[in-house]
Amino acid sequence: MPDITAVPCPPTSAAEGRKDIRKEYVHLGRSEMVLLTSWWQREDGEFSLTARWPAPAVGLGYDQRMLTQTVRQSGLTLAHAAYGAPLSDHTVLNYFDFTVAPGFEVPADAPCDLAVEVTVKNAKTRGSRVISLDMDFRIFRDGRMAARAESEFGWLSTRVYRRLRGEHFEVDWNGWPLPDPVEPRTVGRSAPVDVVLSAGDHPRHWQLRNDVDNAVLYDHPVDHVPGLALMEAAHQAANAALYPVQFEPTTVTSAFERYAEFDRPCWIEAEVLPATPGETSVLVTATQDGETVFRSRLGGPCG
Repeated sequence: MPDITAVPCPPTSAAEGRKDIRKEYVHLGRSEMVLLTSWWQREDGEFSLTARWPAPAVGLGYDQRMLTQTVRQSGLTLAHAAYGAPLSDHTVLNYFDFTVAPGFEVPADAPCDLAVEVTVKNAKTRGSRVISLDMDFRIFRDGRMAARAESEFGWLSTRVYRRLRGEHFEVDWNGWPLPDPVEPRTVGRSAPVDVVLSAGDHPRHWQLRNDVDNAVLYDHPVDHVPGLALMEAAHQAANAALYPVQFEPTTVTSAFERYAEFDRPCWIEAEVLPATPGETSVLVTATQDGETVFRSRLGGPCG
């Protein structure tokens, strides 16, 4: 897991060194969903970015979706702006682990500014094309580290991706059945549109629901369930498995094993694992057609 021990936030760079964030770099259609505000390069493989998060829903210290979106947007921005990954390439998320400082909160009544420091640990290229970046992300609020993440992004050309995806390269966007959501409070959300789980046929078992009105997760048409939607499903499943006990995980590891398709049911299952006193650990697995597509382990204090 990424180490959250004290790491100083580097001093702010001169304003003239900053570059604006292009909406195209973060693969978003809605400008209001772009959380990053600027980026610049400190030295080879070392980058700084700034971000602004909206106030979280009432009752939340922070919104995990803002954290995962910030990491996603940071990785994509650096890939395109600093490493020349073509905008036409298709992104592959291999793994995504993060640790959050216990008790981390953002203001409940106003947007919050954060600093993001990124180290590219390993950049793989084929010829002049970048094919993967393994990155370490440190997110700071008021000079103190709030979260740390590690993730590897990969890229495939359209020709290779089309061959890989076959008949799933194109989908009937929003043409799939949308099952009813579970009660929002049971999964740590406040509105039905934010709920990604529908009741399954036995305890701690749900069907993934892909509601495209959820603008945080489904900004634009894509050919498979977004990785961040699966991570949100894991977060909600862990909360549902422990409800009514409140759970805000501080350590999360996630592995993406196969693509999750929109046109067939994807099942989410949670298992509460043994943990040290005062801590909780939940393993969440997503399966489709009997195959595992995603695994996530979430841990932290509970109660």
